[in-house]
Amino acid sequence: MFHTILVPLDGSPASEQALATAARLAQNHYVTLHIVHVHSPYTTTPITIEGMPVIDEELHSRAADHELAYLRQVAASVNTAVEPVVARLDGPVAFTLASYCQEIHADLLILTTHGRSGFSQLWLGNVAEALLHSLGVPMLLLRPTPVPIAPAPFRHILVPLDGSALAEQILPHAMAMAHHDEATLTLLRVVEGHSSPDSGRSPLYRPHEMNVADQRATADLYLSRLAAELMTAGHSAHTTVVAAEHPARAILATAEECGADMIALATRGRSGSIRSILGSVADKLIRGGTLPMLALRPSLPES
Repeated sequence: MFHTILVPLDGSPASEQALATAARLAQNHYVTLHIVHVHSPYTTTPITIEGMPVIDEELHSRAADHELAYLRQVAASVNTAVEPVVARLDGPVAFTLASYCQEIHADLLILTTHGRSGFSQLWLGNVAEALLHSLGVPMLLLRPTPVPIAPAPFRHILVPLDGSALAEQILPHAMAMAHHDEATLTLLRVVEGHSSPDSGRSPLYRPHEMNVADQRATADLYLSRLAAELMTAGHSAHTTVVAAEHPARAILATAEECGADMIALATRGRSGSIRSILGSVADKLIRGGTLPMLALRPSLPES
């Protein structure tokens, strides 16, 4: 289960949409919600509170007062079992958020992938992407809607895996989300869609087997073992294996076919590189998908 949830806000209504999901997940007395804003002196649309002066008698900026008042107003509107903690921070946004996450031992960060400056230019383009590449805390990335809607429980979570221990590090976090919402978990393995090793193409999610039939059989055994462990732990779990040339497209298509309302995956795969196949797929899903995504940068084993 999640115990400390962090929601960073930039002052925009789009970023605030993450609060509804965070509040839903923080209805128990053992969950603390932190609402945070990192001050940026370079923003063209600073946070201001109507009726508050923007400078003091000595002509010094009162931006900090405005931002803290904004956070308190937002926190007062959130219905949680425990009163939210607010924090106004200074420094480089991604670095400061990562440091604060570690300080409070956050086990979930929730944010929308749009911010003040529109599609993928602030939270996704800079902050979320930087955090995904550096922070070992699961991040729930949400797509804001034109009109805010009440968040529904997640009922079906799709978990793409590539057979590596790194990729499997997302499973405890997907299980925690599934436990909270009584969701079904579907484990997905995408194998190479070409049986010929001389096709001239770079294999995707390539296992050691030489043909698609062997890849499918091995993937079925692998996923069945993991699903059995999940069911032993009390979860509803299914498996599916898909042969495809483009893993990201296959994942999105599978999510639609099985009715998934969340995708959960690690941002590193078989090679451990952030630019590995799984990392590349995660980047495509975040930028091109529409479903909520639970993403984790897994920890590399100590050498």
